[in-house]
Amino acid sequence: MLRSILAAVFLMVTAQGAAAANSCAMPGNVNQMANEVAAGVNAQRQANGLAPLTYNPTLGRAATGHACDMSTHAFFGHKGSNGSNVGARVRSAGYAYCTVAENLAWGFPTAGQIIGGWMNSAGHRANMLHPRVKEMGIAITQGAQGPNWVLVLGRSC
Repeated sequence: MLRSILAAVFLMVTAQGAAAANSCAMPGNVNQMANEVAAGVNAQRQANGLAPLTYNPTLGRAATGHACDMSTHAFFGHKGSNGSNVGARVRSAGYAYCTVAENLAWGFPTAGQIIGGWMNSAGHRANMLHPRVKEMGIAITQGAQGPNWVLVLGRSC
């Protein structure tokens, strides 16, 4: 199961990286970093009695769009440069959601540090351990202050 999730993340991040190459920079090891985030999220969910999440390419596109927006417009926040929120971004990407959440981070060099930081933040932890989310999308871009990390979690209707 974990192998298939990691393979899907690898393929989707590779495709996202190619599509986003003209608009933002991604770290050279983006696939490894995304796989580590996915594994870390699922390890935390399983440690807390929750089912692992599957990777959803549409959520991945929404995450990539926001990560690129933050990198190219030199800002950090849940509100996009066009005023969008995570719900609007996932709808625009084509994901009909009943539940959606977003975790952001910047500057942390490793996935392990990101997972640890999110688990030590009540809001981020609640998003990762939300019992109704079933899928995730991950994006990592290179910002001026280090990597920008975007995790979008959702459940489609």
